[in-house]
Amino acid sequence: MSNVVDLLERIGRSSRLQALTGEQLARELAQAGVAPAVQAAIVQQQPGQLEELIGASKNVCCMVHAPQDEEPEEQQPEDGGERRVARAG
Repeated sequence: MSNVVDLLERIGRSSRLQALTGEQLARELAQAGVAPAVQAAIVQQQPGQLEELIGASKNVCCMVHAPQDEEPEEQQPEDGGERRVARAG
């Protein structure tokens, strides 16, 4: 499975490989030693079939849980920290 994932990652990073026609992509996959059924699933853009063939987990959800920020500090004015109030008068 990892060689297929590595190959798909390499294709994703390469504009040359992304521009290949179906036949050219099939040749590239064959040269990499990818099984014919896996090649067909990739070339025919069948992600469900590909997941099944390589034993990938379905319904994967990735997320990052960011901790809550502490209460923001009051911003100090840039003129030395004193606040000036203009009085009308």
